[in-house]
Amino acid sequence: MASAAILHPKRRPPPFRTVGRSVLLTLPIALWALLMFTPTLRSPGLNHHIGAAAAVLFMTLLFFLMMRTGKTFRWRRYFFVALGFLFPVGFIASLIHLRGSMSISLEHMLGGDTPFCHMVIPMILIPAALTRTVIFPGSILPTATNPHSVAVMIGLWLALTLVLGKAWCSYACFFGGIEEGFAALPKHIRIRKIDPRLRLVPWALLIAVAVLSAALFEPVYCMWLCPFKAVTEFPAVTGVKTAIQMGIFVALFVGLVVVLPFLTKKRTQCGFFCPFGAFQSLFNKINLFEIRFDRTKCVDCTLCQTACPTMALSAESIREGKTLLNCMKCGACVDSCKKHAAVWHLKGTPVAVKPERARLLFLYGAWALATMLGGSIIANSLATILGFLPIR
Repeated sequence: MASAAILHPKRRPPPFRTVGRSVLLTLPIALWALLMFTPTLRSPGLNHHIGAAAAVLFMTLLFFLMMRTGKTFRWRRYFFVALGFLFPVGFIASLIHLRGSMSISLEHMLGGDTPFCHMVIPMILIPAALTRTVIFPGSILPTATNPHSVAVMIGLWLALTLVLGKAWCSYACFFGGIEEGFAALPKHIRIRKIDPRLRLVPWALLIAVAVLSAALFEPVYCMWLCPFKAVTEFPAVTGVKTAIQMGIFVALFVGLVVVLPFLTKKRTQCGFFCPFGAFQSLFNKINLFEIRFDRTKCVDCTLCQTACPTMALSAESIREGKTLLNCMKCGACVDSCKKHAAVWHLKGTPVAVKPERARLLFLYGAWALATMLGGSIIANSLATILGFLPIR
């Protein structure tokens, strides 16, 4: 006798949109991607051509799938993980090409050769306001040895933040994809119970590093606490102090970026440690887009809470129909909600009225900026990898 599973096979849900409509909605992103990468496609070097073409196809295909399926988090994750793992490859190769090493010596620091990182922004604000001094050993404007200057990186950060708010941490941060990749590996959660008070740690660290950086006149988080120094750039180990710093970087990277995300399926570094993430949360107050909950449909099943990578939901916030301030608009809660109670929302409009329109408006801006910044990083990293192969 045939089994029930054979007699009644499980049917896939119908597509969210037709292929034709999905293609039409994807066309602006495809044209934008081509515009972004046309100079690279015209420049010499087959490896650069392949990298740029791959980035155009990758970013366009993922947007098409978001349109076709109506899902955001799943397809965004492919981009974000690729960005997270490819960025160190291109960045380290660039450092070795320019300086011969991942480490940076005191001489290079004093010479302004340290690439500026967005993580340092909260630490430079108070000293800049009080003394008009940038407490970072980098150059203000791009140089031959340091194209990632203070002005360039702050300009990119500001432009993306005005559009994305805390969604910077889902579409632009070239570090977060590493922990999101490790969080995606296991099928089941090993550690389910996480103290919600851990959400306060990034805020405490933000205050602490901002005050200490102003007092000590150095970016404290970058010098002592950044896990990603282990896979990008770090002070040359020349003594006990720098050896301790390197040990802290490696321990934090292994614990917060690899082990805990694997065990909890959460972005533990981003959600429970990163002071820059807390700082970005403040911009959710002025951002036009958010995720809300239609209480007429919500059955309090907590699927959205389980799916959220940074614990940006609580039972109380869901009852109030909103996310917490640290929501990074990844879309995991919306994708997981079987009752369609979690919805994208444009501030100033009624909740649950044309949520797909709000999603589209957000994604056009977010994906265009992700293509410009993250897509370029992916293309350059792929070109760097291909550069080691015997192709011309």
